Amino acid sequence: MTATPSQYTLLTGESEYRAAIDTVLDSAMTALAIFDRDLAALRLEEPKRLTKLSNFLHTQHTSERTKKLRIVIHQTHLLDSHMPLLMALFTRYAHAVDVRQSPDNLRQLTDTHVFADGCNGVRRFHIDHARCALIQADPSAIQPWQHRFEELWALSLPCLKLNTTGL
Repeated sequence: MTATPSQYTLLTGESEYRAAIDTVLDSAMTALAIFDRDLAALRLEEPKRLTKLSNFLHTQHTSERTKKLRIVIHQTHLLDSHMPLLMALFTRYAHAVDVRQSPDNLRQLTDTHVFADGCNGVRRFHIDHARCALIQADPSAIQPWQHRFEELWALSLPCLKLNTTGL
């Protein structure tokens, strides 16, 4: 089996950005890490992306490792009140989903990113502009941003109360 060559592609349009998100979601095997202001620009509640997230969380990886979806957001109001399908998905897979809110002193950060398995990702340089980069099969290009995500994760606090009870 040959390795996929790494790719770094600059993108400038909203439709290209969403296609890049789809590419990253499709590539995820065990881990997704998302950092965003409020998840609005990612449009995760759209049926296509909701299905991709559901498939990721539902399908078991061959090594039986636990899948994880970790999200850090600045603002929770849209998720809490305007994304019921996404919240239902998070509740259904509460064992694999963790959402945290960034602390007040980091809410000026304006970039956003979605990373899969530490080797694929899309980075939007500023939330208000569509300019972004799609990085594929390149752990060394993802690593600094994944490290930054881990730092944000450590500083952020859980913000969702997902019900995991029941049979």
